[in-house]
Formats: sequence, C-alpha cells, structure tokens
Amino acid sequence: MENPALPQQLKALVLCGLGLMLAVVLGSQIGGSNYRPIFLGALIVVVAGVALFSGRFFWVLTIASSFMGGTFPILGAAFTPFQMLMAIGVAKFLIGDVVLRRTRIKIASRFDAMMIAGFMGVLTWHAIHDRFGMRFLGSSVWGGHNYVNVYVGLAAFFVVQSLPMTTKIWAKLPYVVLALTAFDLLIAIITTISPRSIYVIYPFYSAVSSTSLEEVVTGTTADLTGRIGAFGNFGFTFIALILSSASLRQMLHPANFFKLVGMTTGFIAVLSTVLNTLFLMVAAGIRDLKKGVFFLLPIFAFVLFALSAVNSQFIHLPKQIQRGLAFFPGAWDADMARDAAASNDFRRRIWTLWANAYFPAQPWLGRGFGFRSEWSQRSIYTYRGATDYPQMVETGNLHNGLFAALDTFGIVGTIFFVAWNVRLLIQTFRVRLRKNDPGGAALRFLALYLAVLITSYWIGSSSVGSFLPLEFALAGVFLRLQSSVNPDAVRDRDTASPSPTLREAPISA
Repeated sequence: MENPALPQQLKALVLCGLGLMLAVVLGSQIGGSNYRPIFLGALIVVVAGVALFSGRFFWVLTIASSFMGGTFPILGAAFTPFQMLMAIGVAKFLIGDVVLRRTRIKIASRFDAMMIAGFMGVLTWHAIHDRFGMRFLGSSVWGGHNYVNVYVGLAAFFVVQSLPMTTKIWAKLPYVVLALTAFDLLIAIITTISPRSIYVIYPFYSAVSSTSLEEVVTGTTADLTGRIGAFGNFGFTFIALILSSASLRQMLHPANFFKLVGMTTGFIAVLSTVLNTLFLMVAAGIRDLKKGVFFLLPIFAFVLFALSAVNSQFIHLPKQIQRGLAFFPGAWDADMARDAAASNDFRRRIWTLWANAYFPAQPWLGRGFGFRSEWSQRSIYTYRGATDYPQMVETGNLHNGLFAALDTFGIVGTIFFVAWNVRLLIQTFRVRLRKNDPGGAALRFLALYLAVLITSYWIGSSSVGSFLPLEFALAGVFLRLQSSVNPDAVRDRDTASPSPTLREAPISA
C-alpha cells in the first residue's frame, strides 16, 4: 500500500538538502570574506523576481530608477540601476510583447520622430566612427559610458510608446521616484554620520557621502556643494509631487495645510539648488496663474532678500547653502563667494578654449562623445598653462547646455535637438490641473519635472550624456500619458500616424 505522506516527505528532504547546500556555500563565501558571489546571486534573484512578478509596474520602477544617482561598483563598468533594468525590460518586451503578443513597435508623433532621428543620426555616425567609445566600457573619458546611457534612454522612449499602459499604474510613478530619492538621501545621511560605513556600502552602491558630519557642520570639507545634493534632489522631488496635486492658487487654503507644510520642508532641503526650485515655481505658476506668474517675481525677490538678511544679521547659514545663494547679493562667506567667482572664471576659460580651438575644427557635425588622443597635444591646446582645461573640453564638460550640444551634435544636429526640446517644453506648459483627475497627477509631475530639466540644462553644467538619457525616459512616459488625457494630443498623433495598424493603442483609465 502506497504511503500518501511519502511524496511530501521526499519534497521536504529535497528542500532541506538544497537549503543545507546553500548554507554551506554562503558560509564558505562569508568565511572567506568573498561577498561578490553573494551579492550577485541576491541581485539576480531580486531583479528576476521583480521582472517576472511585477507585471506592468516593472516599467514604472524602471523609469523611476533613472533618478537614482549611484552605480554598482561590484559589477564593474559603472552600470546604473536604470541600465540594468532597461536591459532586462527590453528583452522582456521583445519576447513577451513583440513575439508572443504581436505588439508593434510604435513611435510618438511624426515631428518627434523626425527631430530625434536628426540629432541621433549625427550621434550614431560618431558612435560608429568611435566604435561606441568602448575602449573602456563605462568610462566617461572614452565616451562608452555616455553612448550606453543615451541609447538606453532612447530604448526606453520607444518601448514606453509601444507598451499597453494604464493610468492607474503610472499614477504611482511620482511616489516611486520620491521613494528612490529618499533611498539616496538615506545612504548619504548614513555615510555622513558614520564615515566608516562607506567602506561597507560603496562596493555595492556608489552614491555615498565623501566627507564626515564634522566636516559638513564646520565647513572644512573641500566639497562645498555636493555634500547636500541628495537633500536637494529629495526636496525638489517632494515639492514637484505636491505641486502636481494642488494649485498655487489654493495652497493657502486650510484644506492644503499639510501640503503647505510639506512644501516648506522641501524648500529647506533645496536651499542648495535655489535656481532649479525657482524654475519649478515658475512652471507651476504658468500652469495655474498664466500671465499672473509675473506676480511671483517680487515674492521670489523677497524670499532671497530675507535669506540674505538672515545670514548677514542673525545667523550664518551652512556654507553649502550659502554657496547655492552666492549668485544673489549678500554678505556671504568669503570662501563661498570666491568659489562662485572661480566657477564663473572657469566657465569663461572653458568656453573660450572650446570656441577657439575645438568648435572650428568640426562645426557642422560636432565631435560626439569621448576623448581622442590626437586632440590632447598640449603644445596646441594648452590654455595659459592650465592643462586641465583641455581635458575638461575633450570630455565634453563645458558647463553650458548649448555649447555641449554644439560640441556633441554640431550645428546640424543641434538644430534638431533644440527644435525637439522647444516643442517638448511648450507641451509641458500646456498641461493643466484638472479636478477629479487623480490619474493625471503623474502627467503633471512629469510636466513640471521636464520643464525644469529642459530649462536648467541650457544654462547648467549638465552634459548631453547625462541629460539626454533622463529626458528620453521621462519624455516617453509624458507623451504617452498625454495622449490619454489631452484630446488635442490624440488628434495630433492620429494625424501623424494615419495607418490604423500604427496608431496608438488606447490607454485604459
């Protein structure tokens, strides 16, 4: 007679045996201080579980991961979470959607496709010529890192255009972004309070603090602005999330008291990135106040004047905050004022060197990404004996968005690049705050974030290689969601894609 409990007993024995083998392997690796296989195995299990069991939410997590500031040094080649999830996502999309579900790869409007094809065509020509900068994979010096980032972002743009999506799922995007920026902030706080933890955390995640809490408080660190960057990113995201769900007109209403408190907390966190916060408030003002946005300018001036008065007459603000406000007149710390002046002088020298020695050599198609040894002849390109300036220019570190675009794409590609960004910026300003539209919160969040991202790029220090991947990812979701809540966008897209087989699949609410 068969024993019905035998199969269960065998299953238990097999599981116990596998568990014992796993314990032996883990014990031997831990005993030998060899954590790399453990980390890789855990990472594979976690990522595979997320990819297999999260459904469409996987893409929300993937796009949100582009906001994370760290990499995984233990894997080598400086891979970011966004790159890893996108590699898995593209494979998942091709197999699960294109092959099995026969989903067609779609594009955005015809104008978007033409503009992207214009500047990416120039960049692809450089990439082929440079062999995609892969002499050192992941190196920002040789261009491989930038090429990987941009093409990963481009893949995200087109995949998002083709996916079946629901606004219910994508409504969670702002909160996931906030959670990931909070994670970066937590890592920065832990490694600032306990510098010894850097040696434990850094091999697994690179977004750690570089100085101790004592150096931050006393201002003795040489890193004057980067110390509170995680605070700024979190505070900016928090403010954008609040403004995506409430109008500036109603912010002083008693019903929005906690949102007002949250915005105040966010403002405290972003005092080191004042300019981006002003751009964010202007974008929200254009949405809610239209021409009345000009009335915000006296308020901004008063707030800046109040901060300057508090710093000079009552209590000195932390040096990192003073560095973020040094562009405004005031009795700021001498070191911060000199650092701001040196930054401006650095930019002028970089721009002069680039305009005189680099841009005239390849004005129409630019230089693409990366370093070429024949451009490093010091006898030709040394600027007043400062050998670091040619290195900055050669790696695309121009601290000006327009010059960076001209250096990368040339005049031809920059025309397409500027036209696409102008059109995208105009579309972000057309997003309105509607009542009883919870699904539109993600669209409004993306509109505000994209408006600031695009505006600050042209006057900021971001390079094309760091700006374009995030813009591609966010713009893909923004344009996709816009077609579900904006009838005009739907009509434009239908006009651009007259074939029924290529039209946008409807997004269920």
